[in-house]
Amino acid sequence: MPDKRILLVEDEPEISQLLGHTVRAAGYVVDVAATAGEAWTLLNAHAYSLVVADWRLPDGDGTLILDWAADQGTATLLMSGYLFRMPGGRAERHQTLMKPLRPSEIVAAVEHSIGKPDVDCPTDN
Repeated sequence: MPDKRILLVEDEPEISQLLGHTVRAAGYVVDVAATAGEAWTLLNAHAYSLVVADWRLPDGDGTLILDWAADQGTATLLMSGYLFRMPGGRAERHQTLMKPLRPSEIVAAVEHSIGKPDVDCPTDN
């Protein structure tokens, strides 16, 4: 397993494609899930250095995915356009980013969370 594998959980295809491409171009290995169900399947199949999840997913709550990942010792990043509407305490365990965000913001947040990518880490799955 590459040292810097990331799970990106985002249900909006345009945002998912942009963020996935941006983080891959920075040198990380990225798996993408559009739903909480897909995220759980990937989490059961792979170990991740970082899990990045949107709060509102069509079939669940991204903070539950992040809480589980954090309990496993994985770095977490919560992104949402609705952070100010979140019930109190839901985001406390996680680094947060307000959407919309620039590609440079996600790369900076990833680097802050898990460091720069490994030089020999492949950029495709």
